[in-house]
Amino acid sequence: MEIAHIRQLPPEVIGQIAAGEVVERPAAAIKELVENSMDAGATAITVDIKEGGLASFRVADNGSGIQPSDIRLAFARHATSKIRTAEDLYGVRSLGFRGEALASIAAVSKLTCQTRARGQEMGVLVRNEGGDILSIQDAACPEGTTFTVKELFYNAPVRRKFLKKPASETAAVSELMARLILSHPATSFRFMADGKLVYFSAGDGNLDSAIMSVYGTDTLKLLTKIEGSMNGVMLSGFVGVGDAGRGNRSHEHFFLNGRAMKSPLLSSAVENACRQRVTIGRFPMCVLHLTMPFENADVNVHPNKWEVRFSDERGVRAAVETIVFEALEKTNAAPPIPPMYLPPENAAPAPAPAKIQVTQPAPPPEDAPAALKKPDNRLSAFTEDGALPTFAPPAPKKEAVPILPPPAPVRPAALRDSGASLLPPRPNPEKPPEMPAPLAEPEQVQAPTVEAAFQQKPIRVLGVAFNTYIVMEYGDLLILSDQHAVHERLLYEQFMRETAAAPASQALLIPLMVNLSPAEYACYEENKETLEKAGFDLAPFGDGTVQLRGVPIVLGQPQAESCLLEALDELTENPSLPPADRTSRVIQMACKHAVKGGERLPEESVKQLIRDVIEQKVTPTCPHGRPLMVQITRNELEKRFRRIQS
Repeated sequence: MEIAHIRQLPPEVIGQIAAGEVVERPAAAIKELVENSMDAGATAITVDIKEGGLASFRVADNGSGIQPSDIRLAFARHATSKIRTAEDLYGVRSLGFRGEALASIAAVSKLTCQTRARGQEMGVLVRNEGGDILSIQDAACPEGTTFTVKELFYNAPVRRKFLKKPASETAAVSELMARLILSHPATSFRFMADGKLVYFSAGDGNLDSAIMSVYGTDTLKLLTKIEGSMNGVMLSGFVGVGDAGRGNRSHEHFFLNGRAMKSPLLSSAVENACRQRVTIGRFPMCVLHLTMPFENADVNVHPNKWEVRFSDERGVRAAVETIVFEALEKTNAAPPIPPMYLPPENAAPAPAPAKIQVTQPAPPPEDAPAALKKPDNRLSAFTEDGALPTFAPPAPKKEAVPILPPPAPVRPAALRDSGASLLPPRPNPEKPPEMPAPLAEPEQVQAPTVEAAFQQKPIRVLGVAFNTYIVMEYGDLLILSDQHAVHERLLYEQFMRETAAAPASQALLIPLMVNLSPAEYACYEENKETLEKAGFDLAPFGDGTVQLRGVPIVLGQPQAESCLLEALDELTENPSLPPADRTSRVIQMACKHAVKGGERLPEESVKQLIRDVIEQKVTPTCPHGRPLMVQITRNELEKRFRRIQS
């Protein structure tokens, strides 16, 4: 085999290799040029592409421009005005800093640059082809810089062959421009594709306006405003759950000090905070701006500058997750249903329930109609034809009503902290004991029925469609509720309350020996107290093995080992153990015991479900993220029936 000798690569090959890292497609080249425009202080930027940028694209700005004396150096590799020393890399404040982008783009295209620096009377026109400057001449042009790039990868046919169709490249540029618009609300962007206006932002500095220019007014109304600070991170922006959820993560936008970035760490934090508010298989939408000291983040990870590393990843993750979760807790995405106990306007106060004596009713006469002799069972079932019957209080039963025993005596406050006894004093033999007075026969108070309570509420239950969807009327709204989702949420909240006291640990009858990898064992050693607080009873057993003697009380033994391993995995990224496994277990319990869709419920149970879900003010989605209620306005119905013109 012939020994290969080491040779110096020619400049054109070096340029194409560098371009392959920075300029993968037209969208990547446009990103670099737009970031240079924003670094130059531009307040208005126009991007115009033809055939997805494969034929040509143009980036024009009103920034500070390029000085005539620097025009040649601008096309040289590793030449930049952004940084001076290696220390500057650890506190980069500009979007661009490598000095590679313009040289890389020029190396694989036919590029024209027209620029005029502020304060200059004349501009400069530069023509560059394949990295070689063909001409530099004076030109009349406005202040700012305009780059026109044609035939990208014309001299690298292999690279051009891997580019996608114009429609796909146009979609990639559109996604990029959306991110850039959201990253700098104070900059006005105009994006044209094949002569058509795609995006235009006002540049008024309001994030609301930037979101509206990208997603529209309807989407903006569905978003929840986020604002807060924690662990040295200031967070602001918007998050969308429920109907604003999307089918993938492409609508999760994160910006660090104005720099657009992609971060699995932040995506995971937002998705954890939005858990149960987004349907399974969908993802929250977000536009979040993080502001933190430049020294606490490293943007020099990859030439494309999409990746960012944080010096305190756990702190940043905890800050984002906590701030987003608390903001969503303060809002309610359910239809705006007021408290159900509000009486109608101008209505007299409801009379107090009457005290009745429990007596045996007189039997019906012999010649009474048969309908009066039939027992009334409308409290427990619907009518035969499925309609909701008129609700009436039940007739008194014939058997005696049991009387509850009297409540246990309460220890007086004066004796709570003393040694005095609550036992009766010993009898005095000289004084005859007093006979207790005979107990008066108590009067039985009739409990108000659900129907009686509903008569005082402005919401009206009309029935159940398909034995699944509860139909209600409130004002000008027709509200539909999924009985399974409602019951599941109520059970979930109940189970969570009952298990809220855990860190209670459930001892295992036979301790389990769990073998850990070196990394897992190190994590166990570092987080013993956290695992203890979560309910894990662990003891070292030597040679990377731990003895699992107890698990959180809501977990079953079959899940004990896997739950511990998952907890250790989570602790490598998060210092506090998230309740994901406990929550997952409770969700399974709630779903298993909840009433199913298609199961016929008595009218009393239907109304009780609606009462509970509103009175308890629960999260407006089931534990799996599906909505509890949807609403149809009266206006929408009248449009469908052509009662009004749309």
